[in-house]
Amino acid sequence: SIRDTVADFNFCDDGSVTPLFTSDTSCQHVSSSISACSSESFGAWGHRDSGFVIKVEKDGSRAVVMKGNRYNISNVALPRLIPFLEKESQLRVNTRRLSLPPTADNPTIANSALQDEDVCKLLEIVSGDRDRVSLEAKVRARHGTGHTQEDMYLIRSNSLERLRLPDAVICPENEEEIKTLVTLSTEEQWCLVPFGGGTNVSHATHCPPLELEPRPIITVDMRQMKQVMWIDEANGLAHVQAGITGAELVHQMKERGYTIGHEPDSIEFSTLGGWIATKASGMKRNKYGNIEDIVQDVHVIGSNFGCSQRACQDDDKADKAASTYGRVSTGMDLSTLMFGSEGNCGIITSAIIKIWPLPETTAYNGIIFASFEDGLKFVREVAKLSSSKPASVRLLDNEQFRLGQALRKECAGIAWIVEYLMKMVSIWTNSFSPSKAVCATIAYEGSSDEVKYQQQCIGRIASSFGGISTGPRTGRAGYDLTFAIAYLRDFAMSYHFLAESFETFVPWSKVEEVMVRTKERIVQEHRKRFLPGNPIISSRVTQLYDNGACVYFYFCMNYEGVAEPSRVYGEIEAAARDEILLCGGSLSHHHGVGKLRAPFMPRISSESHRRSLLDVKKSLDPLDVFGVRNGPFATAKSGEEIQR
Repeated sequence: SIRDTVADFNFCDDGSVTPLFTSDTSCQHVSSSISACSSESFGAWGHRDSGFVIKVEKDGSRAVVMKGNRYNISNVALPRLIPFLEKESQLRVNTRRLSLPPTADNPTIANSALQDEDVCKLLEIVSGDRDRVSLEAKVRARHGTGHTQEDMYLIRSNSLERLRLPDAVICPENEEEIKTLVTLSTEEQWCLVPFGGGTNVSHATHCPPLELEPRPIITVDMRQMKQVMWIDEANGLAHVQAGITGAELVHQMKERGYTIGHEPDSIEFSTLGGWIATKASGMKRNKYGNIEDIVQDVHVIGSNFGCSQRACQDDDKADKAASTYGRVSTGMDLSTLMFGSEGNCGIITSAIIKIWPLPETTAYNGIIFASFEDGLKFVREVAKLSSSKPASVRLLDNEQFRLGQALRKECAGIAWIVEYLMKMVSIWTNSFSPSKAVCATIAYEGSSDEVKYQQQCIGRIASSFGGISTGPRTGRAGYDLTFAIAYLRDFAMSYHFLAESFETFVPWSKVEEVMVRTKERIVQEHRKRFLPGNPIISSRVTQLYDNGACVYFYFCMNYEGVAEPSRVYGEIEAAARDEILLCGGSLSHHHGVGKLRAPFMPRISSESHRRSLLDVKKSLDPLDVFGVRNGPFATAKSGEEIQR
């Protein structure tokens, strides 16, 4: 049987593909190299060669170490992290016993619904390349999950049989293969689910249950479509295939002297197409905008084949660039329909994006404030700077600031500087307390004069609210903390802690209320379930707007002795989301809806609006080939309702 011989992916570090087997190319001998890059972990965030581990010293003391050498924090002993977890949770962390077994390389999942002849048809699309079609369990499991705590817990506990997973995964290399796949799926009544980097935290890549979607499901992994098609330096544009990861796009643009400006927390693994489909936002949106500001045009393959805003469809760069305008008034546009489409309307194959010359100067700074109130006043004033805002401004609350302090060496470098400043200021003014102080981290990009002017503006505003600069190392450390937090979540899961982040947009008038009441709601939900210890809750204010800001929450709970801990965690997270909506926050700022937040859609979207979206979906995908059922389509009773 083909499904017994399909093998795992094997992408090289340079992005090329090498087969695991060199057997016959006939349908009876299919192997596969479709997967995340071989360096990516399965059942945990990040690269396989990175991740936090426990190091026990000769004296019995315990330190956490990031293995590998990819990050600034790698191979640095962090003796304060475990004490931080223990103090905050009021629980002892047992580092001698893992709470979950190692991730299974061959997870237990249901058999594929496809027959051998179906797989042969898929192979015909990719010219018999057995490295681009897979029914292997690990491949299907990775492509049917994302990166929520629930996804990681199901993988780690080998409980994937609870999920419906795709029946096969295919990896196209060009638009013609995608068109052929769409035609075949229409004939065979298959459902297609686009897949980028699989970094979603919304269950967007989960397959709909059989009772809603009885057709076989094929996941379309886009990461072989990763070329920069052309660069138009005169107009500051680039045409890029949608399967390229952020890391590769940044690398290719940097080699040519450009930046894309978009830098989400998931940039190492997420893709251009995923950013568009999710309506993503990056850390440096103050300077470069959100993805909807960066993308100028998209090309989509739907069940009616190719669709593009531009009338020009040839490969001539000059013609394409000339038909891509900064702004037009010619009716509704395709790009707007694709932002936030979450795979419901077709496969995004490429996009024309803005590019900028690499900044002349990059600088960082950290500023501490005596209280969150002072820090919030600071970022509110910074938001009023308009185009003079630094590229990135983040306000970490006290809990997250102290977590950042725990992620460092003992009394060395920046740690010593911050501790010394805190102690001296506390002595001199009696106004700074380690249990109340917060930190703003700043990233500047631009010309030397531009950065110098921004630094002057920031210094003036900070001093008016009692802020004290801690220098560039603190700012850079806060910036790097972003990439460490996801690794921390999966490290903590090994020692009876579940954690997750969730975000919202909040008007300035509601920011403090939303943050206080959401934290209180989490504490209440935690207590009424009699869960062990105390919940660990932190937050930060990130992307700044004229009328509000994006607010992140991080919630961590101990689950030792708790039945169905992932479900319990999900209930508390849903309660927190309920409180956010009650207080005036949005359902999501940039993570999207997927299936995880779809139950909240009726509270933010009218029935007439949902019906209008169903009509749009029908025009783009009349046979519901793309039946992933994310966002407003998750509640449709059947594919027939979507088609009607």
